[in-house]
Amino acid sequence: MAVYKRQEVNTLLKAVTGGKTASVYLLFGERYLCQEIANDLICRLLPDEARRQSSLTAIDGDQEEVGATINMLKTYSLFGGRQVIRVMDSQILYSKVVASTLWDKACKARDGKELKKALRFLTQMLALAELVPADWEKEEMAACTPGRWQELFSFTRPDDLDWVHKAFSASEGAPLAAPPKSDGAELLMAALETGIPPDNTLILVAEAADKRKKLFKYLEKNCVVVDLSVDTGISSVARKDQDTLLKDIIQQTLARLNKKLEPRALQVLLERVGFHPVAVAMEAEKLALSVGEAKTITMDDLNAMVGRTREEALYELNEAFGNHDLAASLTIAQHLQENGVHPLIVVAGLRNFLRKLLLVRAIIEQPTPAYPEGLSYAAFQKGLLPQLQEALGPQQKALSGHPFAVYKSFQQAERFTLAALKQARTSLLEAEYRLKGSGLPEYLILDDFLFSVLQTPKRSRQSAGRG
Repeated sequence: MAVYKRQEVNTLLKAVTGGKTASVYLLFGERYLCQEIANDLICRLLPDEARRQSSLTAIDGDQEEVGATINMLKTYSLFGGRQVIRVMDSQILYSKVVASTLWDKACKARDGKELKKALRFLTQMLALAELVPADWEKEEMAACTPGRWQELFSFTRPDDLDWVHKAFSASEGAPLAAPPKSDGAELLMAALETGIPPDNTLILVAEAADKRKKLFKYLEKNCVVVDLSVDTGISSVARKDQDTLLKDIIQQTLARLNKKLEPRALQVLLERVGFHPVAVAMEAEKLALSVGEAKTITMDDLNAMVGRTREEALYELNEAFGNHDLAASLTIAQHLQENGVHPLIVVAGLRNFLRKLLLVRAIIEQPTPAYPEGLSYAAFQKGLLPQLQEALGPQQKALSGHPFAVYKSFQQAERFTLAALKQARTSLLEAEYRLKGSGLPEYLILDDFLFSVLQTPKRSRQSAGRG
């Protein structure tokens, strides 16, 4: 029927309000936008709020049985009238691009002693490569080369795979997952071809969708697809697209509260929050509520609520984290919470800091020029730093800036092994995912991340080897 881009959503919503509906709506892309547009769609498909309670079925894609969803779609509503089924985090259009996310979920479930859940995620990941648990041994996955792993799952091979073999062995052949998603796709297309009740509507919400899949092409041709993707790169075109989206979110949030933002304050707000749609919406709402009866939010209001002091606190958190200081990190995180800083902003700062530590740790791991841990600043500045710059190039980001700042980053990287930093990055991605969709208390998630990384002892120079 139609494919809509983000800028065309209002046209779609007007058509739905006018009675032009489809049997299936696929929304994919930026999670915040998908949630907002899905809610708008539901309000127009089910305008009576009282009936909405009985006519809307919400399904978690992580727990979904595709066959049961399709049977529901083919069944007339007991209450008569329209019936809407919304699948959040739908996996029916999964591809290898989400395999790393499934791996991270499996590891988290394993750490939480939830073996059954870990096995479910692992089986879903294998299904993306058209494998089943029995293939684990056939493929000798625990010993497969990094290249073979990359080919199968499109992400870097993890170091620890032994636990997967033990987990599958402990399952004793019990069924571990729903049918492969490709089967679900065929079932859905068959149901739509056969015909479903005219007042039944399915809304599929996903952060990613493989456009090459047969189901995607079918929905594109016969139903409604809404592409809410946002280029998250750093090019000028990508940044412009991100800024346009964030400005729309700010304006819409403020308009609902009958407020305006002083023009010069808009760009400052964008710079201070960064590309975090959920966070920018919350910051805009917080600003609107803070000014009371005033209609315009000024630069002074912005500085008072989203000021530079927050950036200083974020810097202090990075420092405490780099010093492997759990107590200080938790205290600073609590202060950020009390000042209304959204955790996604904290995550962004930690992500950049971890990237720098990983780069520096990788340089430390290089055999030449050798970096003797515990090196004094004078010896580093006059001897090692010029050698590193000559070997790696003066434009190497980890080696640019004031020599003392570079030296300090090396001192911080000494406190972590390369494996620990890689795991910290994975844990941070998991924390970000949970912040965006788990519903758990936000700063509990952040504290859990800090505990998971910093509760272990600092790296010992004497006992720890390279890596």
